[in-house]
Amino acid sequence: MRSDLTIGQRLLRSAGLTVLLMTALVCGLLAATYIAGDQFSGWRQPALVLSLVLAAVAALAMTIDAFDLWMLGRRITQFSVRMVHSLVFVSMLAAFALSILSGTSGLLLVVAPALVVYLFTVLKSQPAAQSRPAGGKGGGSGRQRRGGKKHK
Repeated sequence: MRSDLTIGQRLLRSAGLTVLLMTALVCGLLAATYIAGDQFSGWRQPALVLSLVLAAVAALAMTIDAFDLWMLGRRITQFSVRMVHSLVFVSMLAAFALSILSGTSGLLLVVAPALVVYLFTVLKSQPAAQSRPAGGKGGGSGRQRRGGKKHK
């Protein structure tokens, strides 16, 4: 755990992690409720349940990513961070698509607080873009003449 955080920072980050974790739990419990219940019939029930399961997976991935960043100071690799961000994006996109397809719009209300917390986390933690030399990967001079011949 990070010891350089103030009490206020720890409390705010714990509250954010609680929102993310509770969103995952609510989505999972709603999916279990809709599996056992008969609120929806036909193809709408599996679409809604899958939508909620995908939202729960995304919220759980958001929780893990935020915990690693906030409490551990980013211990996982940058490649793993990109994979987690991709998992969250794809699963939330599929969850919203299935929710719209099934004719229910309540999913957005359930996951909105978690998305707000996570988006501020992701946007704030992005490093500044590093500029690359014009020559790309080459170690020599980066300039190139028209026609493809390099200057020396």
